[in-house]
Amino acid sequence: MTYIGAKYEAIAFGMARKVGESPSSRGLGYIMRVPRYLRHKRKYARVILNGREIHLGAYGSPESKEAYERILAQWLNDGRKTPKPRRTSTATRALADNLSDGTVRITELAVRYYDYAVGYYVKDGQPTSEVDGIKYILKLLRKYYGSICVDDFGPAELKTLRAEFIRMGWARTTINKQVARITRMFRWGVTESLLRPETLMALKAIPGLRAGRSEAREPRKVTAVSEASIEAIRPHASPVIMAMVDLQRLAGLRPGEVCRLRTADLDMSESVWAYRPQSHKTQHMGRSRVVYFGPAAQDILNPWLRPDDPEAFVFSPELSDRIRRQKMRAERKTKVQPSQIYRRIADPKRPPGTCYDAKTYNRAIHYAAKKAGIARWNANQLRHLAATNLRREFGIEVARAVLGHSTLATTEIYAERDEAQARLAMERIG
Repeated sequence: MTYIGAKYEAIAFGMARKVGESPSSRGLGYIMRVPRYLRHKRKYARVILNGREIHLGAYGSPESKEAYERILAQWLNDGRKTPKPRRTSTATRALADNLSDGTVRITELAVRYYDYAVGYYVKDGQPTSEVDGIKYILKLLRKYYGSICVDDFGPAELKTLRAEFIRMGWARTTINKQVARITRMFRWGVTESLLRPETLMALKAIPGLRAGRSEAREPRKVTAVSEASIEAIRPHASPVIMAMVDLQRLAGLRPGEVCRLRTADLDMSESVWAYRPQSHKTQHMGRSRVVYFGPAAQDILNPWLRPDDPEAFVFSPELSDRIRRQKMRAERKTKVQPSQIYRRIADPKRPPGTCYDAKTYNRAIHYAAKKAGIARWNANQLRHLAATNLRREFGIEVARAVLGHSTLATTEIYAERDEAQARLAMERIG
């Protein structure tokens, strides 16, 4: 096949044959190939669907490849029916993103919306993970529909794109989330007078995928990690990572909360410490967040506290790297040679950071799980473990109070009673 990914060979005709499988192993009757991206002698790109030749533009151009991906996805989604002709942009990417009639194409809308999102989705001076999600979905949107007019992108195109996500193996909830991001971009485009309001209303008319009523797979349920899996990684993870794991397991912190813990955020004036994160997941909704640390959690924290620098993060990759190097030197069997003393790079390109984030924290856990030879698990499963233990011991109301799981209205009604119960619970077990 030319240009198109090998995944389509297996999925285009209802799993006609496995990729790489010998034709003779299933018989010639099973061999069905996806129509190729072809070059005409007049140097334009084309694809032949059901015996009809469809022109794609200049051979090898980004526009022609985008049109090929889009038309092929539509063809597969429509049960291999020949797509109807449509108005598309003939402008090249070297030119402005506005079409000759003054309308805007998807590429310009995506670029301008991304610039807006980078400035809007910000927390503590840094773009949030929402920006990464927007960047990824806009890249796919531009791949299939980048050169068409924004007002030509309607329900049929969005449903074709959604069907492509299903073929890519995305979970139903992930697909709904990404489709919602696309719709939000079009809503922003209406406020900027880049497209007609009718275009947005048509897209919003498409209902989300519902459980059991689509071909999309259901997301895997996040379960509590087992105690055995935690202990299995202990010999292979750094002391810093294991302190974070043990603290999160006891107190039910979110991964981001344990990563950004600072000595300055702790109130240690009472027997049960109170941790008020500088920022947290539901901060933008006006909610407060207090995490309580009992005696067991305090024992974990004490060796890592930074009273000399309370604004510094308690757990940092920099500290973990320093401990690793000290351990390597202590276990060294041979004498350090003079030439080896100066091998350390004074200004490395990627020095260890001062703070973990959820990605680097999970990456460290995954690495330790791989070294231990067990299935990898995520930091968020520690929070599920804490919730399970708290619910078993004290009931669902206390578990919600400790983990911060409630609406703002519920928090206002039950905060005092629940916080007292949470404090008592953590004094006993945490």
